[in-house]
Amino acid sequence: MAVGIMQNSQKPSSNTSPTRKQLIVIFFLATTLFIGTIVKLGMDHHWWMPETEIVSILKPEDIKVKLDVNNAPWYELVLLPKLGEVKAKAIVAYREKYGSFKSIDELSKVKGINTSVLESIRDHIKIGADTADIDLNDQE
Repeated sequence: MAVGIMQNSQKPSSNTSPTRKQLIVIFFLATTLFIGTIVKLGMDHHWWMPETEIVSILKPEDIKVKLDVNNAPWYELVLLPKLGEVKAKAIVAYREKYGSFKSIDELSKVKGINTSVLESIRDHIKIGADTADIDLNDQE
């Protein structure tokens, strides 16, 4: 008798129309696909953001930000040319031990900072907390 019940439940239905559960699943999947497509298009086209306009002839290469060696942490000093993590940490350690640098040339007293390293970073550092340097001399 149990075999007869199993055989009846495994028989494919002659009715080819989907059941109510299948219709709900299909509707849910189609709705999810539609909403996902709308969200993707919205994110790609940035329709909610205002349009931007260039209002200056200032070029990115005209803006030169210099790091203050008396305030910059080692992970910012690493961004300078020819300075790795070890040299950057040595600058911070020297600054903590002996106090603030009085001149850029004083950096040559730090272990690992020779004249070639000093010359390569000279244009990218400063002593003191001035504002960012902007070179406006080349503007038309």
